[in-house]
Amino acid sequence: MKRLNILISSTRQWNPGDEFIRKGVEHLLKSILGPNHNWLLWNRNPDLFSNGWADGRMRTDFLTNSMRDPALDVVDLVVMAGTPEWFGQPAERIYCNLLTQPEVPILVLGGGSGSVMPQLAPHEIEVLDRSNAFISTRSLDLADGINAQLSTPKAIPLPCPAFYSVEQPGVWPDRHRIGVIVQSSGTVNQSIGEKLVQELIAALRDAQGKVDLDIVSLYIDEHMRFSRLGLEHPCVYSYEPDHLLAQLTGYSTIISTRLHGAIAGLSAGVPSILLAEEGNLRLRSTQKLFGDLLPILTAQEAFRVATQRSPEEARQQSVEILSFKTDAFEELRTKVKDFLSQVLPIESI
Repeated sequence: MKRLNILISSTRQWNPGDEFIRKGVEHLLKSILGPNHNWLLWNRNPDLFSNGWADGRMRTDFLTNSMRDPALDVVDLVVMAGTPEWFGQPAERIYCNLLTQPEVPILVLGGGSGSVMPQLAPHEIEVLDRSNAFISTRSLDLADGINAQLSTPKAIPLPCPAFYSVEQPGVWPDRHRIGVIVQSSGTVNQSIGEKLVQELIAALRDAQGKVDLDIVSLYIDEHMRFSRLGLEHPCVYSYEPDHLLAQLTGYSTIISTRLHGAIAGLSAGVPSILLAEEGNLRLRSTQKLFGDLLPILTAQEAFRVATQRSPEEARQQSVEILSFKTDAFEELRTKVKDFLSQVLPIESI
């Protein structure tokens, strides 16, 4: 069997949510193509941008173990692994190179957007209009917005691939323990408002001596801030996404300000609750595809629901989550497998 070169666009050591999405995408493709392929990274870590947020085009002089040039002459498949950066400046060189390599297929899996509906550039539309382009979004509105710009509508809304980041759920915990995934207001492009931060801190202080919980940080700035608060709850952090995913499997409930922290929790079969500001359209549009399995509550409501939920109720909800995950994974897998069987030279797909 041909060993494929798969170029995946994601980030390393920037946003763990991106890495959860990438892991879900890899699990999906390995279930279709098998494990013996080469994974090449287009690293959208903003440290590698030409000029920070002012110019998001990728530099060509960085020294990391990822692609400096798309080099699509040796690439068999391009994969945009979710997040709002599946188009625009960070991915510009990939699309421009795809114009010269029309035989290379592209998968957009779990495309997201910010608060404004994206307007695709002419080179993006030309590539995505091809028959060898597949698009799934994590938002119904985004799918509609993309399809309105294509000559042949093809974008379909499906749950974010981070939902498949945990392949096998862990053993159900023998005690009720809550994981609270926190954020701060000081990290560029990863922050929440200070009002929500203070509401979260107040809920954590009130839970001292009453609730068995961990404070989980996905980013170093958050870990430093919450570690210095002097709370009695253990603070949990790792730079390695696999460590974080393993940690999430040990909780009976998760409360999270981070969208992909909550979705990764669901992937492990753990009932999860989101905390979100009213104007966070990116988070709310993604949450809709999970319905009642991923409620959005205030910090006070979330802690009340999490602490009053019995172990039996949590286990029953876990069964419902994993059943939904199985069905959603198979729907996406079937669609992607049918697409790849038409565009890749692998007979066994």
